[in-house]
Formats: sequence, C-alpha cells, structure tokens
Amino acid sequence: MSVKVKAKLDKALIKDITRYGTEKGVHSALDHLAAVSKEQVPLDEGTLKASCFVSVANDGKYGAVSYDTPYAVVQHENTWYNHQRGRKGKYLEDPANDPQVLEEMRQLIRRGYAERMR
Repeated sequence: MSVKVKAKLDKALIKDITRYGTEKGVHSALDHLAAVSKEQVPLDEGTLKASCFVSVANDGKYGAVSYDTPYAVVQHENTWYNHQRGRKGKYLEDPANDPQVLEEMRQLIRRGYAERMR
C-alpha cells in the first residue's frame, strides 16, 4: 500500500523563522557568554566590565563579545597579574572554551528557534 502526500511549504515563513531564530538565539547565547565573562573580568573601578559589548551581524548568523578599553587585551592576556578573588586574566577566552557554557549557549540558540515556532 502506498500513500501520496502533497505538501505546500510557506517559504517566506520558513525564512522568517530561520532568520528570527538565528538572530534571537545568537544574541541570547552571546549575552550569556558576556554575563559569565563579566563574573571573571578584573575589577577595580568597573570600567573594564562596563565596556563589555555584544554585537550581532545584521543577518543574525554570527556575532561577538568584546571589551573596549585600552587595557582590555593586556588584562586578558597577562595571567600572572594578581586580581581579586574570582577575577582573572583570560576572562573571555576561558568561558568561551568552557563545555558547560558552550552547552548553555547551544540551548539558548535552540530556544531562539523554538520561540519563533510558537
């Protein structure tokens, strides 16, 4: 026995879901990475922490987390500096490579798609 099925796909809707889901998911994931990073960033007056910025490309397919102070790279790369407890160098690289943080980011990206499907 065979059954024929004919389906009509709404390409505009699929494109909208994909675009929205990608943008929402990427932004949520990068916001999470920024939040984890801010918990580790060296803290004196809070200028470095406050300079954290999340940007997402217009198409929503990629983005970045960055810190914008003249000394951000120096603080990040010099792991021998003494910082307050819980604060350290590699404050962005370490969370970006942490398997738990990466899994949380993946879940946020999935939620971005799921929200649009509702």
